[in-house]
Amino acid sequence: MENLKSIFEKNEFKLTKETSKAFEYENIHTKDVIYLLPNKEISIVLHPETVEQNNGLRHISHGVFNSTALSLFPKRVNTGQKPITFGYSFKFKTESELESFLAAINLVVFHA
Repeated sequence: MENLKSIFEKNEFKLTKETSKAFEYENIHTKDVIYLLPNKEISIVLHPETVEQNNGLRHISHGVFNSTALSLFPKRVNTGQKPITFGYSFKFKTESELESFLAAINLVVFHA
């Protein structure tokens, strides 16, 4: 997990909140937020508006991810009666894939 944290820092994201379910990172320039999930595979979650405004991201996403850990994201009703926060998940096989993705979205999406 330390290697992943350093990848976020190298790509101008700072850790703003840490829970057992997610690590919240904020871009130091644009204030955009990304959540890193502590799974066996490398998983991150982007804000729904970010993905929906950049259609290419939607096509490579692994779909909608619902979790109370995504505290800065909007809510929607999923399978329960109460709304839950959600975003779009992305999964990576290697740390270098994550690093390339963060660098690309900083350049193209966040304009950091």
